[in-house]
Amino acid sequence: MLYGINIVVVFIMSPIIIRVLGNRDYGLWELVMSVIGYMGLLDLGIGPAMVRFVAVADGKQDRVDLQRTISTAFAFFLGAGALALSFFFVLSYSPQLIAGGQTKDIANVGTVFLLLGVNACLSFPLQVFITTLMGVQRHYFINFTRAFLAIIRALIVFFLFRHYPGYGLILLALLEPFFTFAQFLLFAGAVYYDKAIPNLAISAVSFSKLKELFTFGVKSTIMLVASRLQNQSVPLIIANVIGLGSVVYFVMPNRLVDYAKGLTQAVGFPLAPYFGASIGRGDTEGLVSSWLKSSLALQVFSLAAPLAILFYGEVFLSIWIGQEYATAGRWVIIFLLFGLVADALAINAMRILMAQGLHGRCALIWLILSIFSIPLGIVGASNWGLAGVTLGTTLVMVLGSAASLVLACSSMQVSLKRYFNETVMRLMFPLIVLVFTLFVQTNFMPVKTYIDILFQILVGGSIYMIAVWRFTLENDVRDKLLVHLKLKRCSYGKQG
Repeated sequence: MLYGINIVVVFIMSPIIIRVLGNRDYGLWELVMSVIGYMGLLDLGIGPAMVRFVAVADGKQDRVDLQRTISTAFAFFLGAGALALSFFFVLSYSPQLIAGGQTKDIANVGTVFLLLGVNACLSFPLQVFITTLMGVQRHYFINFTRAFLAIIRALIVFFLFRHYPGYGLILLALLEPFFTFAQFLLFAGAVYYDKAIPNLAISAVSFSKLKELFTFGVKSTIMLVASRLQNQSVPLIIANVIGLGSVVYFVMPNRLVDYAKGLTQAVGFPLAPYFGASIGRGDTEGLVSSWLKSSLALQVFSLAAPLAILFYGEVFLSIWIGQEYATAGRWVIIFLLFGLVADALAINAMRILMAQGLHGRCALIWLILSIFSIPLGIVGASNWGLAGVTLGTTLVMVLGSAASLVLACSSMQVSLKRYFNETVMRLMFPLIVLVFTLFVQTNFMPVKTYIDILFQILVGGSIYMIAVWRFTLENDVRDKLLVHLKLKRCSYGKQG
């Protein structure tokens, strides 16, 4: 629900924000968001580790350890928040350090950086309350709260932009700490009033507990660093090599690809603990089978998404934002799709490695590749513009995904030939059918509206799913699905 609401909000608000800010100021906004992404490195893996440590302490009913975990993490994140605020304070006086000389023509740019520094300062200790609530299985409260705030924030932005269009950048910057503070109050209050969760205490802060959290989270830290270098560097490179006004031409096509990838990741989120349970039971054969079958299931969607974007991405951007953005983002979309396909081919690799605790080597490979992506992106941007910098990002995605898949197959003692035979090769005919269907539709029924895009994707998707049902799924899987659907229908009938 939260994922869907965020997509709808971005879909509606992105054209409005771009029109009000203009390409240059929107480029600055995305640039600052990238800097905030880099600030997430100060987490040092403590945030992801918190969920596990809180869950274990809560399961043991060990209130002493739970209080020590929460209090230690809160003290650490207070320090991280203060460091982030100091960094943004410096940037508020010298924004040209990251955005170049163009910032001298942007009004209130120093105040924007300072406000976002306050937001970063609040965001770090906020993580303690969020991860604590996640650890005690209060996901529903977190998601409902964030969904509600996302809608309220969008309405406020829309109202303020209509009445004060000349202050778009400063208004966005002001709303960031406001809504972060709102989350802080709500989530801190939920933790405080939950009697199962002990209160924070200075006396419970423990260096040994911080060491435990860091030791567990160090692998996640490496992967986080790699992710930040790969994703957050591109706007910085574009802004400084090509210009702030060109950032938007990368950001909007990249957003389409990110949402396609994010949907599959959301669907596959429960698989890591599922694999962990199989490992705990010592069911090696069952683990291999479930890994291969779930990879195939995810690829049904993750391999179809690049084809849909290939045929409709550019025309969607032209309707959504404007033809200027669609034309400038044409090669950006094409190159990003290569990375999306590579990610789809290795869709379950990192999950199985993390479930086995073997993702450290893979994380190091991603880190090295991500470091090299920066000079590649700079050279590419200098010589070929947006297409060049995108190519550097895509190369990292392709090589990193290939390495993840090789390591995953090795850890599962499954050959690459078997992996491909039991996953992507079984989808080849349905994918060819999908390509043919989309090609025929786009050539004989030109797309002019969102309804046209939706209709053609529904038609193509339906034909594709019929082909998957008929040519990809095994007979026993089809029979199990039919039985499951019949049971659901009978259950709903009895309720009625």
